[in-house]
Amino acid sequence: MPVREQPESVGHHERRADLTFIGAGPKTLGILLAVAATEDAGAGMHIHLIDPFPPGAGRIWRTEQSPHLWMNSRTEDITIFPDESCRLLRPGIMGPTLHEWILGAGRERLVAAGLGDEAAVLDSQSFASRRVQGHYLAAAFGTALTHLNADVHIHRTRAEAVRRGEDGRGFAVTTATGTVIDTRVLVSAQGHLDMHPTVADAALAARAAGSVPAESGLYYQGPGYTADLDFSGIPAGAEVLTRGFGLAFLDFMVMVTEGRGGRFDSAGECLVYRPSGREPVLWVGSSRGISYSPKLGYSRADVPGAPAVELRYLRPDRLGAGDRVENHLGGDNLVDFTTVIGPLFELELTYAHYAHVLWRRGIEAPELLERIDDAANRVLAGAQGTDEPRNADESRPCPVDAVRERAGFATITASAREVITDPADLFDLSRLDRPLEELRCADHASAEIEVLRHIEDRLRRSADVRFSADLAVFDALVKSYMAIRMLVRSGRVSQIDRTEIIEGSFHSLFSYIGSGPPPIRVKQILALHEAGLVRFLGPGLRVEAGDTGYTARSTAHPEAKTFTHFVDARLARQSAEKAADPVLESLRSAGGLLLEDTAHAKLRTDETGHALDAAGDAQSDLFLIGPAVSGSTAEAFTRPHTGAPVFADNERIASAILDAVSAASERRELLAG
Repeated sequence: MPVREQPESVGHHERRADLTFIGAGPKTLGILLAVAATEDAGAGMHIHLIDPFPPGAGRIWRTEQSPHLWMNSRTEDITIFPDESCRLLRPGIMGPTLHEWILGAGRERLVAAGLGDEAAVLDSQSFASRRVQGHYLAAAFGTALTHLNADVHIHRTRAEAVRRGEDGRGFAVTTATGTVIDTRVLVSAQGHLDMHPTVADAALAARAAGSVPAESGLYYQGPGYTADLDFSGIPAGAEVLTRGFGLAFLDFMVMVTEGRGGRFDSAGECLVYRPSGREPVLWVGSSRGISYSPKLGYSRADVPGAPAVELRYLRPDRLGAGDRVENHLGGDNLVDFTTVIGPLFELELTYAHYAHVLWRRGIEAPELLERIDDAANRVLAGAQGTDEPRNADESRPCPVDAVRERAGFATITASAREVITDPADLFDLSRLDRPLEELRCADHASAEIEVLRHIEDRLRRSADVRFSADLAVFDALVKSYMAIRMLVRSGRVSQIDRTEIIEGSFHSLFSYIGSGPPPIRVKQILALHEAGLVRFLGPGLRVEAGDTGYTARSTAHPEAKTFTHFVDARLARQSAEKAADPVLESLRSAGGLLLEDTAHAKLRTDETGHALDAAGDAQSDLFLIGPAVSGSTAEAFTRPHTGAPVFADNERIASAILDAVSAASERRELLAG
């Protein structure tokens, strides 16, 4: 199959394409693998890919980036290929997991790229660097090309504008080099988009830009991808207010410590940091005030015979899939998050936890699990409108506290305390989510000790297989999260619930528990704290900007501290309305896209990814995929042997794209005839 990387010299060039992808990262790779798995594998098609970054890897996983930036999943838990667990209509193109690839076909490639030493120490439980993942995805892109019968053209540049064809069919895509690609079908698959700054972020940046560039000058770094940011403006020894204690903070932390020549040495089970003298001091805080929970240091193989974790309540057959379900907000076939999905999610985790604890401790208490089932049945009865507590005006269901009381959450806790003697074996989702919310100390020093103690305790517990119920909770969390995502994709969750809860507080909870860092990263936090280079501000962080700097306060103590350097260690929330993307902006201005009427609005598509225009009509030749698209499956690669729905999504979208290309070709042939 011919593959051509187009020379991107500046000037006007014209190309013709049957199918064009804007964005050639992992999402596009997944679609191409699905196209390659079809009967004719795209035979005779001219496919163009536009992306300034390497095809397959894309921007985030590009192979040219710092070795200090890691993945937060183990190598055995990553695959871009479907496997036998996936429900596909046709055989998919299968391939290795990241771990299998590193041990096998990928070793030679990694050695040639100068990554042989890193590859040599990676095993199934390792956390590889992102550049290793980039090579894996680039190799998978090569696999897709070998199976495609299409003529593939690669443009290593940016798409700058898109307009409809003169006859109203197809699109003309203009790249940064002046090339114009006349394409019959267009797919926008750009992954996470850069956002225009919010009003608050813009004000912080403007304050820093307007300050005097001297010792009293202010520095502000807004949200962004660490690999794309330049922190050279932060001098050695500067005290830096850092808002956010998640994965973006860890990336920033290692870039200004190890990345500046420091070194972590082993000291038994702990680490010791050897500074280079070029490091700043990071004062970190967030709403929780603590780092994300570290990945567990054991696997299912370490707990043989443990009860299997299967969804019990967040299942289509329990939630009336295919039936007309009256939503609490008045819509048809919707399920309310606050009074139904949220409580059922908590009960899924609660059941998984206690089923495992009872097994692990050898406790016979079937009535505890029965009480959890009873609570779920009462919530489900309310979802069907048959047994639901109502407010006096009957217009809305009661608040979640009333639903919890009616369901019997308090009874579950009381029953657990009757049979479980170790308080560490009790399950409280709210305490797990916000463990320091009620922390109140006389001063910052006392609060910092409590933050440190909690981080150390979570690290110890994550390595202790005696608390393997945490693994059961993790499994229930992941399966519940995917079930809720499927509810969103199938249109069973209101836009308000999705934008205000699922993509807000719920996603934050999932990330905090289920998408935490490798344990060694938490050990690095502790080593840097011991070295005086990471300080803990506490939970409930609030930041106020003034003429002299940025003042940070925590709900845990009364002391305030003002900084001249401020880094927002987070990613901007995806919103199509705020996207700083010329492609989407040009399509929107021409009325070619429909946005939701909500905060953090996303782009609307039908169930197969066809973009809806401003009038709400599906466009057969325009597809939208990615985090800024409503209902789109954001992830591109996933955990193997889990039946992940992303592969069925890829298959469905690929089929729709091929149908669109075929229909467009037939129209042109008719017009030509």
